[in-house]
Amino acid sequence: MGLFGTSRKAVPELTPRLALATALLFMVTADGQIQPEEIGQMVVSLNNDEQLFDDAIAYASATTFSDFLSQTASMLSHDQKICVLLNLCDSLMSDGDVAAEEESLFSVFLNAWEVSDSEIKPYMQMIAKKNDHSVLESQAEA
Repeated sequence: MGLFGTSRKAVPELTPRLALATALLFMVTADGQIQPEEIGQMVVSLNNDEQLFDDAIAYASATTFSDFLSQTASMLSHDQKICVLLNLCDSLMSDGDVAAEEESLFSVFLNAWEVSDSEIKPYMQMIAKKNDHSVLESQAEA
């Protein structure tokens, strides 16, 4: 307990699930604004796990982004990296507007985790289609 009655919460151990939550947190704050759609997508991605969300805040507060990238690059398997990247992509595209800061941060993740644009692009196109609800507004042509 600190002098003023506060205590520092221990930094949680980094796990693949915490890596997902922390990466999402870094992404939704990348442009300096947190949109309701981004928080909604993050909550869905974390299966409404409030403890995981709290742990991500604690971890991100105690760890630099570059240290996080370095730790996750060696800890996560390739499939885990793809899973996190797809969740990041879905999050950054969820508000219909990909900010330059978000796109730049996504590229940093790709480079740090050694995932090529050509590998991730087909997935991104599918996510863009999934999020394009404008196609539901018009009548289907016969």
